[in-house]
Amino acid sequence: MKHAENITVGISIGDLNGIGGEIVLKTFEDSRMLDFCTPVIFASIKVMSFFKSHFNSEINFNSIHNIDQLVHGKVNVFNCWKEPVDIEFGKEDLKIGGYAIKSLEAATKALKNNDIDVLVTAPINKHNIQSEKFKFPGHTDYLAQELGGESLMFMITDTLRVGLFTDHVPVKDIASHITAELIEQKIDTVYDSLKRDFKIQKPKIAVLGINPHTGDNGVIGSEDDDVLRPTLQKIKETGKLVFGP
Repeated sequence: MKHAENITVGISIGDLNGIGGEIVLKTFEDSRMLDFCTPVIFASIKVMSFFKSHFNSEINFNSIHNIDQLVHGKVNVFNCWKEPVDIEFGKEDLKIGGYAIKSLEAATKALKNNDIDVLVTAPINKHNIQSEKFKFPGHTDYLAQELGGESLMFMITDTLRVGLFTDHVPVKDIASHITAELIEQKIDTVYDSLKRDFKIQKPKIAVLGINPHTGDNGVIGSEDDDVLRPTLQKIKETGKLVFGP
């Protein structure tokens, strides 16, 4: 029986030659984690058994081939492929990138079907994952396409949450990406997330400047005065507590 507070967490395994497998194993070595969530690792039982042996883990896996076989209180492994995989830690390998895609696609499908409550993604190699199926600079961009809605890269601690206006954009292109529409969209998304996901009833959002010294009245760029400040003033008039730049 699933407890109300026990959520089903899907985990895409990421680059098999990277650190993802080790992180996942060490996360669930403490069995008390299973009181809070039920993990579903999208990979293969052969791969996870290799990781278990290599890292001397004592985790017992529940191998499943469809989500109906999931068992709460167990570390579930959803088999996305059957064949054995040659794993060489630290090596960049296009074939390994293909397995990262298989895992991510299966995990995203499960999220869209409400088979899992939340998706956690282990690190990918942004170079070897590129293919006809995956032409994105990172997870955020892929998930934005697959899930629809407005994406937000959010970096969080217990006391501070940092949302990004842009993500995976070269430094030389950043200013041209920051428009009034983008600022309004991102702040709305931050505001809604703080209320819904973090239960903060009156979110306070501080917005950093685009240029050094927020442009110094146009001496070091005009974007702060021409785009950022007028947009933030418009947002303040809606009642949101927005400060800066």
